[in-house]
Order: sequence, then structure tokens, then C-alpha cells
Amino acid sequence: MNTLIILLDGAADEQVPTLGGHTPLGYFEKPFMDMVASHGVLGQTDGREYTHLFLLEFLTGKRLQTPRGLIEAIGLGVPVKPHRIAYRFSPVQMTSGSIEWAYRVSPQMGSSLQEAIVHNLDMLGDLNPRFYFYEDGRGVMTVDSDEIWDFPSPPAPIPGPVVDLGDFGEFIHKTSRDMDGLTILPWGGGALEQGEKHRCIPEAKSMDMISKSPSALGVGGLLKMRRKVVDNMWSGFQEAFRMLRSGDVLMHVEETDDISHRRAPDQKVSMLREVDDILMENLDLLIGYRVALIVDHGTSSLSGEHLRTNVPFAISEVIEPNHPTMRFCENNSQYLPLKGLAKNILS
Repeated sequence: MNTLIILLDGAADEQVPTLGGHTPLGYFEKPFMDMVASHGVLGQTDGREYTHLFLLEFLTGKRLQTPRGLIEAIGLGVPVKPHRIAYRFSPVQMTSGSIEWAYRVSPQMGSSLQEAIVHNLDMLGDLNPRFYFYEDGRGVMTVDSDEIWDFPSPPAPIPGPVVDLGDFGEFIHKTSRDMDGLTILPWGGGALEQGEKHRCIPEAKSMDMISKSPSALGVGGLLKMRRKVVDNMWSGFQEAFRMLRSGDVLMHVEETDDISHRRAPDQKVSMLREVDDILMENLDLLIGYRVALIVDHGTSSLSGEHLRTNVPFAISEVIEPNHPTMRFCENNSQYLPLKGLAKNILS
């Protein structure tokens, strides 16, 4: 029986007062997801701080620590040669007293930020930098170096005004002055040799991965999985339904995490409802297959920060929804370690 695994990125949450003390997942009835939770296996597993760390452990059964910068470079097809370091970079807002991660960068502001970065590149001349942008002021950069700087990583706020920015400091501060405080911060640096030992995928060697995220796609590339790049979850699900006929599929829904970082509980509910609606509208294409719902980590739609908590999963053959008795949400049901979850789903 072919299996569709749906990863709802950052879908777990904390209780939200405006939702009557419920989490976004627990706030409303979801005919399809609740059917999976009611008629199969409902449980909880280990959440991980970032999507790539969750996927690496889920797909290999090993707790690997491949750096985010290297993973996203692979996901974007960025060449990383020996003696070069790949960093993920994200926009931040710098003031005299703090540095905060910027999750509301408009397309116009992102374009202006990109121009400022290019204008100030000569400040990084000795590092021979290469920048690869993808959206919202985010991207991957590679530099000539054998040293990896340990920069703070999102989404936790960066306390205090003093952060050692190393060789990047002058460039980051100049871009901030040009952009009224908006600039970028590299993080998650990694070298090529850090990914060389992670080139196997015994639990899911024939699985297709669908995502728009360089993080998920980078894991797929590192593990030599077949990958399909899509623009959004709507086109992603259509590809997933088509590809499910010939094999197992992992569909990554990044949008739920993006909304959480913007601290919008109502929008998170709406996005989760839209996911369930898509699945119900295509029920005829899914009956007779197995569906697994998994969540990589919690993301608070109140603070925008990642939550260190166990996360829900559910597995079931797809049938016609009929008065679900369980709701797919954060729960205290049976626990299964993340390292064995993929094997259980696919067996």
C-alpha cells in the first residue's frame, strides 16, 4: 500500500486564549485529519528544533546534526567546494539595543535589501562571497574559509546589543545603516565534509519528496531522494496525489510554520483548515492508500518561537470520514521515538 506522508511544518502550538484555550490544531473539526486520527494509530513523537534535523532523523533513524547552511545549499543546488563554508542567512532588524529576526519583509523591502547587500559586497572581498536569494530576504551564502562562525540562530530573540559578527561585522552594520536597521545575519554554517557521511536512506529509499523549502529539499538531496520543487502547497498536493499512484510520497507543508512565526493564530487555523479542505476535496484520489500526518516541531503563534515539545502523528488507511471520535492535535497518547517512526509508517 503506497503511503502519503504529510509533514505539517510547525503545526503544533501552545494554548491560545483567543481560541478558547485550544491550540490551533485542537480548535476545530478537521474531517480528513480527524478521520486519520480516529481510524488508525494516533501518537506522539520527538519534536526537533528545525525541519532538517527532524527529517534527517525521521528518514535515517539517526540523530544527525548536518548544518542548516549546508543543507539549504544542497537544496538550492549551490556548489560548495572544499575550503568554502555555506551559511543560511535571514533578515534581522538591528537597533541600538537588540537584534530581532524579521519575518514580515515585503517583496519591495526584500528587493531593496538585496540591492544593499550587492552594493556592500566589496566589504567581504577577502571571503570571496557568493549570495543566492530565494524569498523574503532569505537565502544562502558561501565564503572562502576554514573557520565556521557560530552565529545566533532563529527564531529565538538575540539578547543584548553585543554579538560577535567576526569578519562579517562591517558588512552587516553598513547594510543596516543603509536600510534603516534592516540587514541580514548568517547562521547554520557548514562545510562539505560535514554532509559526506549522511549519504544513505535505508528506511525510505524509493520515496519522492515534494516541497518548496530548500531545507526539506536539501535533506532529500543529501539522502539521494527523488525531489519535486513546487511553488506552494496547493500545487504540491496536486503533485503528491499524482505521484502517490506509483510510490510513497513525502509532502512538506511549510506554510503553517511561516504563519506561526508571524504570530497569527487565526491565520494558522485558516491554513490548517485549508489543508484539510484540500484533502477532503481529493478524497476519491486517496481512498485505498495510507496517509500519515506528522509534525516536525511546535511553533508558537503567540511568540513566534519554536517550542521544545513532543509532537503528534497519526497513520491510517484512507476511508470515508464517518463521525471521527478523535481529533488530530497535541495529545498524550502513545509515544513512539522519532528514530523508528518512518519504519512503522511504511511497514
